[in-house]
Amino acid sequence: MTADVLVELPDADVHVEVLGVDGPPVVLVHGFLTSSYTWRHVAPLLASGFRVYLVDLPACGRSPVPRSREWDARRCVALLGGVLDHLGVERPVLAGSQMGGSLVAWFTALHPERVGRLVVMAAGALGEARSNLLLYRLLANPLVGPVLARAFPRTAFGDKWRDAHGPGFTPEVDAVDRYHRQLRERGSAIAAFGLGFRRDYGAEFDRLAPLLAGCAVPTLLLFGQDDPLVPPSTGRRFRELLADAELVLLPGCGDFPQEERAEEVAVAVVRFLTR
Repeated sequence: MTADVLVELPDADVHVEVLGVDGPPVVLVHGFLTSSYTWRHVAPLLASGFRVYLVDLPACGRSPVPRSREWDARRCVALLGGVLDHLGVERPVLAGSQMGGSLVAWFTALHPERVGRLVVMAAGALGEARSNLLLYRLLANPLVGPVLARAFPRTAFGDKWRDAHGPGFTPEVDAVDRYHRQLRERGSAIAAFGLGFRRDYGAEFDRLAPLLAGCAVPTLLLFGQDDPLVPPSTGRRFRELLADAELVLLPGCGDFPQEERAEEVAVAVVRFLTR
């Protein structure tokens, strides 16, 4: 089965691609500056045993620019909840990478009764090593941002993208082209959404921790051992807070487990979901 759904919500319309068999629901949420395309190698491997929902966050992929530019963690969580309500998906597996991992973790912290299992990859909400917040703030500015986004060079974008991956890994040209084109066309709206959500991390990444502490939803944590943006220590902090969490560190992997180690990620997720 393959279907496309546009979920119309008050603040934004969200595109969701649905594929796979009539099995347990798995909802995949991408990270900052990417789209559901980031799951292109993982989703087909899951679709043979699960109903897979690929979410494009506002202004990303096939989701249009949102009506609102005012976002925070709870508003983003409400958006995801609205998507699940519209789709009629109950107690799914929520899986997210990078900012998407932080979003599904935040959703689970606030609504544990709505989540069957949780998969968090390279999520920085409990601590990041490095991120270019000045650039993102400029991009999010409604006056300066669109101009800066349109002028952002492909070469500079490609260099920054490659640097976020593990040593020796070369991102696919098509992926870099897609994400760069998306940045040029909708980068200001994407940055406004991402920064609005990130503001609630807290100055010391301390706001999610008390919400998540003791959460008993079974969780798989996948973090790159060589992630230059989100260190393995962040994965360990997630594990310490959660009541039922397994941490897998991927040697040689950077900030994109779903792209750098797609088959390994899919195998780990299937094993976790069928144990």
